[in-house]
Amino acid sequence: MNNKEYFHAFDINLEKCVGCTHCVRVCPTEAIRIHHGKVEINKNRCIDCGKCIVTCKYGVFKPRTDELSLIKNFKHSLVILSSSFAGQFPDDIPYSTIRETLLKIGFNQVADESEATEAVREMIRDFVENHKNIRPIISSSCPSIIRLIQVRFPSLLPHVIQLEAPISILTKYYRDKISKEQNLNPEDIGIFLIVPCISQVTAVYQPEGAYKRMQDGAFGTNQIYNLIMSNLPDKYPKEANILSKGHNWAIASYRADEIANDKIRTLAVSGTRNVIKILADIENHQIENFDYIVLSSCVNGCVGGILNVENLFVAKARIKRRIDNDFLDNPDGEYFRKLNNEGLFDILPLEPRSIMQLDMDIKSAITKMKKLQEIESILPGFDCSACGSPSCQSLAEDIVQGKASIDDCLVRMKKINKKKDQNENTE
Repeated sequence: MNNKEYFHAFDINLEKCVGCTHCVRVCPTEAIRIHHGKVEINKNRCIDCGKCIVTCKYGVFKPRTDELSLIKNFKHSLVILSSSFAGQFPDDIPYSTIRETLLKIGFNQVADESEATEAVREMIRDFVENHKNIRPIISSSCPSIIRLIQVRFPSLLPHVIQLEAPISILTKYYRDKISKEQNLNPEDIGIFLIVPCISQVTAVYQPEGAYKRMQDGAFGTNQIYNLIMSNLPDKYPKEANILSKGHNWAIASYRADEIANDKIRTLAVSGTRNVIKILADIENHQIENFDYIVLSSCVNGCVGGILNVENLFVAKARIKRRIDNDFLDNPDGEYFRKLNNEGLFDILPLEPRSIMQLDMDIKSAITKMKKLQEIESILPGFDCSACGSPSCQSLAEDIVQGKASIDDCLVRMKKINKKKDQNENTE
């Protein structure tokens, strides 16, 4: 188990926190507590899914992305667009105009995640077919899901495909290409991402498995969207507003369909709660008739990211409508295959996160575990979160660790006070 510090792509404004516990209830890894009326985050448990950001109506949680001025630190700057980016803009704005506007606001070059998806599809198929001893194999493309498995389902880590994500593969390609063509040192080339969720920002600064530290920064879709809309030309060229087949990867179900063939059975599951149920079934050996499973924290995949501006269903429809299946924009398939054969896209096995250790000393840990069970037995079991912890079990853990008190359970205290009042009235 590792004990490293974890980076998270959001900031907390405690002055805005009213202690309502809404964020506590939606956190899928029980990373949030309310202590003394204010929110606290267990950084080891947090997976940057962004559910707290979406749920909090007081603006306590603020996404953290880079400032655009960062691109000025490099002689050449390239931005890679997430496959979901194109679905954010109205149909009457050609995608080519959007890309040109990115050059106008300061980038030297623009690329698309979709450029790598065809090559990655073949890499994934090869991996699945050559590792028949692992079933099902789990996609590694969603950073939040990787962290969820590390925290809650560490026994499934060997099931995660050991292959780089498309954006990282494309980053390697362009850094080499630009360096060679423009005779620049690799460190003089700034490669940035425009991403739909905070977990992908976190993945840039603290990679886990599928995300090596290859990029130099990340901007939120909403952040760049506003800049583009305010810098659009007065007139757009009349041209077909089509997208390449690779943009399908913004949608979880299409990503799974792209991998499927007569030898590979695939499944796509999106939304954190749905994913948790599926992972539990896999862990209990109740799902074994699939070869490859695509899991996405956001509903419908990256089109549902919290940094996007458009309704996820509208964005999904736009992408589907604009796709031309004959349009493939893979820059250099041979290059990808060569590096893959050399093992440059292989990743190290993922490590579980150490989320709770009652005590370093085994005897003390056993004593604390017995105390935890005793405390949990006298708690009501309602999991109401009124105490500031997400469940009665988590409150018991906090009490044993000295972070909470049994008196924090308002339901129990109400019963005690009621019984006390009844006894006083009887007397």
